Amino acid sequence: MNIQYRNRDVTLWCVYTAPVKDISDVFDHYRVSARAIWNTAFWPDVSLRDWDSVDQFDEIQRILFTELVLRKTEREWPMQDVFQKAIPFFRIVPTCDAPIMINNPRSPRETGYWDDPVNRVKPGESELQFIAYFDWNQMDYVDLRYYRVKICRFDGHSEVVGREALIDRDHTAVQLTE
Repeated sequence: MNIQYRNRDVTLWCVYTAPVKDISDVFDHYRVSARAIWNTAFWPDVSLRDWDSVDQFDEIQRILFTELVLRKTEREWPMQDVFQKAIPFFRIVPTCDAPIMINNPRSPRETGYWDDPVNRVKPGESELQFIAYFDWNQMDYVDLRYYRVKICRFDGHSEVVGREALIDRDHTAVQLTE
């Protein structure tokens, strides 16, 4: 939040930055746990490689996220919104000049394209809110390598604000804002 103070002679800017805490280890614990459940309990059994199993696993992931992340960070979020809506107090922060895949819909029905020409993000130039983990193939062995995020700010690229993006967790930190 920017606060502007003015008098006749000078304008002073005061930038308020909410306190943040790095919770990357909390998210990593969830990631390892969720991957282990799918990769050792569901995926090895060929009869469980179907959309019904994916739906059941999605429910397990929501419960796991609620218990291992939300409870650990002392936050609340409606269960039905976990992995559906951006969570404003979980920020995904690039730690380097990182590749990013921004959703580039062709029409309201064709949204599965991640090829916007803006494909790099630097530390401090964006605000990315966590939505979910992402894997390209939900019925294969999962890695949960990417964060699916909502772009709330992207300096110099206002045309992508409001869209979703994918960013590799190896190039990010997860911050909890107050």
